[in-house]
Amino acid sequence: MKDRQEFDDERQRKVQNFRIHIDEENDEKQGRPETVISSYSNPSEAEKQHERSKTEATDRAQLAHKLRNDEKARKNKAFFRMMWLSFVLLFSLLAAKYLVMGVNDMLAVGRQAVNVTVEVPKNATSDQVTQLLYQAGAINDKSFFKLFSKITKAPKTYAGGTYQITTGMDYEALVNSVQSSTKRVDSVKVTFSEGMNAQEVAAKLEKNGVCSAADALKAFNTYDLDKDYDMLAEIPKDSNKYYRLEGYLFPDTYQFFKNDDAVNVVNKMISNCNRKLTKQIRDKAASEKLTIDQMLTLASLIQAEAANSQDMYEISSVFHNRLAGKDPSLKHLGSDPTVFYPYRTKDLVPANLRDTYQSRYDTYNVVGLPAGAICNPGSDAIDAALNPSDTSEYYFCYDKDNKLYTAKTAAENLANHKKAGIA
Repeated sequence: MKDRQEFDDERQRKVQNFRIHIDEENDEKQGRPETVISSYSNPSEAEKQHERSKTEATDRAQLAHKLRNDEKARKNKAFFRMMWLSFVLLFSLLAAKYLVMGVNDMLAVGRQAVNVTVEVPKNATSDQVTQLLYQAGAINDKSFFKLFSKITKAPKTYAGGTYQITTGMDYEALVNSVQSSTKRVDSVKVTFSEGMNAQEVAAKLEKNGVCSAADALKAFNTYDLDKDYDMLAEIPKDSNKYYRLEGYLFPDTYQFFKNDDAVNVVNKMISNCNRKLTKQIRDKAASEKLTIDQMLTLASLIQAEAANSQDMYEISSVFHNRLAGKDPSLKHLGSDPTVFYPYRTKDLVPANLRDTYQSRYDTYNVVGLPAGAICNPGSDAIDAALNPSDTSEYYFCYDKDNKLYTAKTAAENLANHKKAGIA
């Protein structure tokens, strides 16, 4: 009986324990939300729950991606900001260094002063001048000098020449120096004798390297100087003139620059002529009823004909008498040097023209004075043109020893030709 009773008690405890465990599990289930849908749930509800889970996963992935991109962008922005600041700092340092060095070079700070010679080609560009100054040691920074030239509107081209400069000059002084004639050292002295004509003057200018003969001859016909000289403005516009400024190229010794502009050269000669033709000379010409152009033309004939200054006054008297005379046949001055002008002799006339050449200045055909001077007379010839000897003679000639013969009549002149051995 006892065993039976123990068996029943044991069985009763197990049943009790089992009921307690079931109750605890039910209590736990009631405290937790239902997360699992059994196979007996609504299918549409399961599909919706699946889509919501999928959407939530996608949103979480996108958010994570955005957060990663934002972090990456933040880091990149910081990196590029650092790089930009570094670049600006580096550029500022380089610019400051360039500016300081350039300004020092512009002001010639620390540059030793040495006299140097720079030969600038004619019509040299600003870049060429920059290179020449750099090679001469006058500048150290070509780019800064070019910048200075551009800002200060320095010449784009330079006339050229050989200049003596000092390497201790600042930029402004250097630019002014290679433009100023006072710094040029490539000058040459050229002497023109009395009676040289335009072609001979041009040839001598070319021979001495002043300018080309072609440029000189072109400049002898210029009107560019008329505004500076009243005597030029008064020259008659005559199409028969060969060289407009013939007669005004005063014979003298001049200091010219090599490879100079032809008009500058002519200006120097005209300026000298303008000084030499004093007010007294001009007033005297006016009293003789001669314009300056006529006076110089007459003086050029006297200069070309006379063997010496003493004879000039006798020859001047002959020309004055003819010009003032009433005999039409004597109005032709008959001056041999005019026959082949602008050439000195027949041999100088171009071969293709020589046999038929006829000068527009030929005083055997022209009545009175020719259209212009045939050479450039000196002071003696000009004085003789204004102050002829008091004679009544109409003819003159020379013998081979340059002895002058004068005559009143054609018969006397023919006799003089025989005496002179030229008949």
